[in-house]
Amino acid sequence: MRIAYVALHLGRMYIHSGVGIKIRTQMRLWQEMGHETCLFLHTPDISELDWGSQPIALFTYRQQANVLARELSRSAALGDLIRHLQVYRPDIIYLRYGLFAYPLQAMYQIAPVAVEINTDDVAEYRTRGMMFYHINRLTRRLILQPAKALMPVSHEIARLPENSRYTKPQIILSNGIDLREFAPLSAPCNPVPVLAFVGSPGRSWHGVDKLPPLAAQFPELRFEIVGYRKEEFLDAPPNMRWHGYLPPDKVRQVLAHCDVAFGTLALHRKNMQEASSLKVREALAYGLPVILGYDDTDFIGSEFDFLLRLPNTENNVLDHAEEIREFAYRMRGVRVEREAIAKRIDQAEKEAERLRFFEKLLSSASKQVGK
Repeated sequence: MRIAYVALHLGRMYIHSGVGIKIRTQMRLWQEMGHETCLFLHTPDISELDWGSQPIALFTYRQQANVLARELSRSAALGDLIRHLQVYRPDIIYLRYGLFAYPLQAMYQIAPVAVEINTDDVAEYRTRGMMFYHINRLTRRLILQPAKALMPVSHEIARLPENSRYTKPQIILSNGIDLREFAPLSAPCNPVPVLAFVGSPGRSWHGVDKLPPLAAQFPELRFEIVGYRKEEFLDAPPNMRWHGYLPPDKVRQVLAHCDVAFGTLALHRKNMQEASSLKVREALAYGLPVILGYDDTDFIGSEFDFLLRLPNTENNVLDHAEEIREFAYRMRGVRVEREAIAKRIDQAEKEAERLRFFEKLLSSASKQVGK
C-alpha cells in the first residue's frame, strides 16, 4: 500500500514531542512491514524537518494575530498540500484529526480516508477559547462524515455521541511505542524515593499543579519535573527540581535516577476518563512503575503491582497522598519487567493490526467499485 499520513496544524512543540515520535514510529513500522508512506505536514512554524529515510512534505502557514490573515494562510497551505497529495496518488489517506480548514473536503476525492480521533476534540477546543470551540463544532462533520473509517484511540472517545453517530467501520487502537527504541533502565539506589513528572505547559489536564502541595506534605521525597520552569511555580517547595523542556535523551537521563513516574493527573478537566498517554508508555518501557489518574486503555480491568490508580478527581493527589508515598517507598529500586507490558503497549503489534484494517477497507472499496 501507498499510505499518505496527513497531520493538520501541528507546530514545533507537538512534532518534536510525543506526537511527533508517534507519527515517526508509525511511518517507520509501516515501511518495515513493506508499505510506502509519506508525511504531509500542515504546520505554522516548521520550515524543515529531517526524519532520515521517511519522506516528508511540509506545508507551512503564517501564525498571525489577525484571524482573517491566518485563516487565508492556513487555507493556501492546505490547498498546496492537497495538490501534492493528488500527485502522490496514495491508496489510502490516514488523517490525524485537526481543526477544519478550506479546502480539506477536496482530499476525500483522492483516496479513502481513515481518520484518527485522538482526543475529545469538542471538550478540548472549548479549553482553547469559544471561537475555536464553535468553529470545530460547526465543521467537524465535514471531516468525519465523508471518511471511510474512524480510528479512535480509546473506547471512551468511540462512545462519545459526537463520534458514535457516524456509523463507519472503526477500530480502537490505543497509543503505543516501539519498545526497541527504549532500553530498560537499571533500578537506582536512592535513599528516599524520587518521583518524576513529564508534561507540557498550557495543558491544565496534565495536572502538574497538584504536585507542589504533595511535595510540601512530604519534604523527604524528591520530585523531578520535566517540561516546566521553576518561575511558573515560585511557591513550590525545595524538594522539587524543575528541568524545563528537555529532548528525549535528556528525559531518559532524568528518569534513570527516578523510582516512580506520574501519568496525567487531571484528565477530568477535559471531561475525559480514559487515555493512553505516550509518556506513561515511555516510563513503563524504561521500567518505571507509574501512578495513573485515569483509566489507561491498555490496562483496563488488569491489576499490576507496578501501577497505582487514583480516582480521576480534582483532589485525587492530596486525598491519596499517603497511598502515593507508600507506593513510592514500595517501588523504590523496583523496575517493571518488559514481558508484563510488551503485548499491551508495543507499537509494532498495533500497527500490524492497523495495516490489516487498511487492507480490509481497500478490499471493501474495490468490491463496491466493481458492482
